[in-house]
Amino acid sequence: MPGKAWTATAIVAAALLLTGCMKAPGGKPGSDNPFIPTRAQLDKVRAEGPLQTARAASKLEFWLHYKIMQANGMEQALGGESQAVAALKAVSAGFERSAGSSQTRVPRLVPAAFDGNGLDAGVMGIGYGLVGGAVTGGMLAGGLSNDQIADAARKGPITFGDEDGSGQVDIAQNGMDTTLEQTVSADGVTGKVKTKIHMDACPDAEGKLVVTIESESQMSAGGKSGTVKVKFRYERWLDDDAHLIDTADGFAEELQIAMSGTGAKSDLSFSEDYGFSRDGKETGDINSQKGFSIFRPDEARHTEQLRDGTRQLMGAMAELMLDGTLSKAIGGDAPWESGRCVDLQVRSDPAKRSAAKPNTAYTVFAEPRAKSDGRPAGGTVKATLSGERQLNPTDKVKADAKFDYANPEKKDLSARIDFVARSKRGVGKANLDFDTRKPGYHVASVGGECTIQGDAPDLEKPFSLSGCGISNYFTFTPSSAAGGTFRYNGSIMGAKISGGGSYKAEVDENGGTIQSTGQQGCAGAGGRTGCNSRALTFKLTPLK
Repeated sequence: MPGKAWTATAIVAAALLLTGCMKAPGGKPGSDNPFIPTRAQLDKVRAEGPLQTARAASKLEFWLHYKIMQANGMEQALGGESQAVAALKAVSAGFERSAGSSQTRVPRLVPAAFDGNGLDAGVMGIGYGLVGGAVTGGMLAGGLSNDQIADAARKGPITFGDEDGSGQVDIAQNGMDTTLEQTVSADGVTGKVKTKIHMDACPDAEGKLVVTIESESQMSAGGKSGTVKVKFRYERWLDDDAHLIDTADGFAEELQIAMSGTGAKSDLSFSEDYGFSRDGKETGDINSQKGFSIFRPDEARHTEQLRDGTRQLMGAMAELMLDGTLSKAIGGDAPWESGRCVDLQVRSDPAKRSAAKPNTAYTVFAEPRAKSDGRPAGGTVKATLSGERQLNPTDKVKADAKFDYANPEKKDLSARIDFVARSKRGVGKANLDFDTRKPGYHVASVGGECTIQGDAPDLEKPFSLSGCGISNYFTFTPSSAAGGTFRYNGSIMGAKISGGGSYKAEVDENGGTIQSTGQQGCAGAGGRTGCNSRALTFKLTPLK
């Protein structure tokens, strides 16, 4: 994670890079739930990228802000319809430029009865949020490793700000929150936008994942102002095999819209919510309407069409954030597939797996636990053997899982078992290595004025030890793993030292010892030589 603050432009520009990555034709499989975004809708968002999606989703807010301008007299204060629409467009284009758009020119648009359509440039609050959502999905899913996420969670929120705006990114093990704010003044109107995007990385105990996109946009001019607030909540559930459920019980969403205006004879307000519950039933209605009736019947139908279009676009972006499309486009997995949500704890009985005796029978345990609360994840575990010899069973096993494994029949062979746990809590991954290689040891002398030490990768092959300032001081030549002969040669403070003898090696599960026998050592200096016999002991510590 970069240490310095990021600019809003840099963050959203990173999202725009995803435009070129979101072209995979595979798309989402067909679903029998009519409310989940279709393959065609997802492919369209992939192909067009987050910026064009953001522009399309902004049509509803353009329309709602314009109706407020009409109702509270802001349109008249600005000089009429054309001027009001031009101001909306200029402010939205400023939002888009601050979001890292490459657009440098705003085409002229003189409307005849403006209805929210026709603006081919600029974004409002919802669009600003969708671009931010692409950032959140990309960073959380594939742009950050699990270690980086853990480090970022420890360090706390990342904040940034400059003339382009300000923002904050909160990263946690279970999700990410991104907040972006911007103020733009153009053509006599000051516009402010603030968006909050939340994305779950890990499902809860029921397998639920949530994306929320909240937007608040405000336009003010001549002492009059209007505000549009939109909150979109998108919920999906995983099954016990860690797949998104595509039937009615795997989906729910809610869209809340609130608009208000000041500067008229009395304050104006309107709010409604609209969505689908997990059982597939449509929910919501107009909650309040104060001061005036904004929409005539034909305008109400038009608003409903814009609302449905915006809801579908926001749902498509949320689906892409959750199903792994954004992360797979940049080489990652969906967050809940990456192993960050489930700790798959594996062990074996007996515990010794390296340098084990051939034909050892093991019982292997695989116990998935949700990292967020430590509770058993349930679901299944599948184990796959690479190498010799026999694993049973080879199909999925209900968690907590137990497997039987017989290691290789011959020495100097190795094997690996890869485990994948799948459940409504996500995916966990782990592995265990086994081998029948001859054990290697670190060898170190016991006692004496200095330590003589080194490694013996194989007790059946020659090895050397160094110490007392002498390289390769001792040389061991085994006749078998149980012992052999040794020699030593060197010079300490002008005295030549040499000797040798035989040795015995004894090993056990924890290491062992080498004990010299029949040693004869001599030291000579100044034409004089002295010899004696002294036993040496070396400790064997298994190499890891």
